[in-house]
Amino acid sequence: MSGDLHTEWARLFAASLKDSGVGHAVISPGSRSTPLALALARVLPATVLHDERVAAFFALGQGRASGRPSVVLATSGTAPGHWLPAAMEAREAGIPLLLVSADRPWEVQEAQASQTVDQIRLFGAHARAFFDLGLPDAHPAALAAVPRIAAQAVLATRWPLAGAVHINARFRKPLEPLPTDRGEPWRPKLAAIAKAGAPRLFPPKPAPDPAAVAHLVEAVRANPRGVMVAGPLPALDAPAMRKAVARFVRASGYTLLAEATSQLRFGLEAVRPIGAFDALLRAPDLRAALRPDLAIEIGAPAVSAQWLAWISGAEAPRRIVLPGERPADPAGGAAAMLLGPIAALLEAAAVDLEAAPPGADTASAASCYAASWQAAEAAAWAAREAAAGPQDGPLHEHHVAPMLRSILQHGGTLMVGNSNPIRDLDHDVPPDAAPLEILHQRGAAGIDGLVSGTAGARTVLDGPLVLLTGDVALLHDAGGLAAAAAVGGPLAIVAVHNDGGRIFERLPLGRDAALADDCEMLFVASHGRAFDGLAATFGLGYARVETEEALRDAVAAALAGDRPVLIEARVVAGGSATRAALLAAMAKAAVAAVSAAK
Repeated sequence: MSGDLHTEWARLFAASLKDSGVGHAVISPGSRSTPLALALARVLPATVLHDERVAAFFALGQGRASGRPSVVLATSGTAPGHWLPAAMEAREAGIPLLLVSADRPWEVQEAQASQTVDQIRLFGAHARAFFDLGLPDAHPAALAAVPRIAAQAVLATRWPLAGAVHINARFRKPLEPLPTDRGEPWRPKLAAIAKAGAPRLFPPKPAPDPAAVAHLVEAVRANPRGVMVAGPLPALDAPAMRKAVARFVRASGYTLLAEATSQLRFGLEAVRPIGAFDALLRAPDLRAALRPDLAIEIGAPAVSAQWLAWISGAEAPRRIVLPGERPADPAGGAAAMLLGPIAALLEAAAVDLEAAPPGADTASAASCYAASWQAAEAAAWAAREAAAGPQDGPLHEHHVAPMLRSILQHGGTLMVGNSNPIRDLDHDVPPDAAPLEILHQRGAAGIDGLVSGTAGARTVLDGPLVLLTGDVALLHDAGGLAAAAAVGGPLAIVAVHNDGGRIFERLPLGRDAALADDCEMLFVASHGRAFDGLAATFGLGYARVETEEALRDAVAAALAGDRPVLIEARVVAGGSATRAALLAAMAKAAVAAVSAAK
């Protein structure tokens, strides 16, 4: 190495990442990554987090909320191994993420050198692309490649399929900046390359296939009794998706069944979505009465277990799937799968449907079918409200999501965890016309890194931000509270404390009396821990609440404050049994309403 090539090479690479669209740097301290840490911190907003797993999910949260990749940097050895869960989620959710691991030079590989492991293609198929940069090289061709490779890596986080990209960068000591006379022969070439900046790479813009549009239009015209089932979709797509879905529903006469994570349950003014469909499909009579001629699924597969059971069984309706850029049909049996931009597909289909509206008889049949769904929906939510009980006593699980929705009635973002929270949001909060952006981790659907990801989202979002999570997920990502402390507020972290993984009580395992003890010990795994000590350790605000009024006050105070607040929401035991009773009441009332309307 001549002169201070490490430092200048790293500065060129960091500047090229910024030029190519990287928005933030998330850095975990380490020695081997010294040149890049110094360089990135000088050109990008940087957050330093000791835990590499937390750092990766923090960056993933930034990408989920902004659509731009953040760069995550760690030293060599086991450090980048902690990124694997975030890389998996990034791939499955289609979130851009750039992972840069520092590495040791080739001469110490396979020699039992300290902090030296095989980092080549560390994430396998979970990374969309891999680049091994080798050691900084003063050769003019090698210098010229630095900004190009940086630009290609950033592009690969978004196209052709968004996800994580891994870059491995080797450095040889000395790692720190060195004093030089700045007369090295490579400097003029490097300065010229740096002045020119990184090349701009433009991915092709996707457009709907006319044949796919024609197939969808033909299917809708042949099947007037239809539904659109909206599963999880990105919050960033919400404005375009709401516009396209509303137009398509009006043109087709189809009924929209919208999960909360679809971004379509809230914020639609001209369309009345069905939000209680998971409860409705628990009644065999309703499945028979409401069976569509055609179901159009959009987005990721629906969370609803009842929908999945229905489309997996003998009475499955005919289906067309619009999953976006990646195939998605876990139930199997879809009649067609139309890949490509969902909103553009629906807009194009709506234009054709509007050009040739259905006849009076067809329109009447579609209208009567839609009215049956609306009657069932109204009866179900009315029954739930009547059965839910007073909200001025002890806090129940089914009180939490509706209260958070009411606080965010005038805008804001809700990050929702998996397991019980995402299902409670669907089961407890009816559709309404006020917009609400929902962030979620439905890619790999794990509980990993939820607090960390929310903290990352906080850095790129304006307006109120609330996290709804469970106690097990909070404990699993306790290190994420350090990330929350690093970004400041306002942020309300609402942890529903039911002492364990109560999602298992809702499964067949939890309903088998012979396995009750096993379920409690091996799956629910009650922990008995409170969270005040965690909040104190990381310097967060803290509130323990046991009534809805106290929860409302704590969340409102957190969103009006200047630092994150951890809110431990202690709920009454027996939430799983209560949930089953509420869903049964909703289904029973809907059956009666549809029968009366015939």
